Amino acid sequence: MKKQIVLSCLWFFSLSICNAQTPDSSKYSALSFEIGKTGLIYNISFDRKLPGKNFGYRINMGSNFAKYLSVFTTGVGGYYLLGQKKKYFELGIDLSYFVVTEISDDQRGFADIFIYPDYPIKTFYASMNVGYRKYGNISLFRIGISPGFNKTEFL
Repeated sequence: MKKQIVLSCLWFFSLSICNAQTPDSSKYSALSFEIGKTGLIYNISFDRKLPGKNFGYRINMGSNFAKYLSVFTTGVGGYYLLGQKKKYFELGIDLSYFVVTEISDDQRGFADIFIYPDYPIKTFYASMNVGYRKYGNISLFRIGISPGFNKTEFL
């Protein structure tokens, strides 16, 4: 599991290095750390808004880094932005692969608070994004809600 996380981080980092070589790409690309969303607690996300367009894509992965009930997700998504200049209303959809690994069934922790399964599962799940996005000169601020669904549950 740790090897997958490290390799994915290196892959995200290499994407940002490649995009940094062009002068205008920095205002359209973002490598960010998020709280909440796909990893349910900690996430790394690469976001790219297409130049001259009001839509883009994101590649993300996340985890809760728990000791007894571990969650790992990775996925891709797209979004559409409504607005002008640097302030937007964001609508999007993501598809993620979701893995919950239970090491000890007597240690539950945050599963009840963050509403994810407290039993082992490997599945795909879709989520939608509704939120606010603001581009700064060298920053990106996002806030929103992101409900997700798999075959049997709401996440």
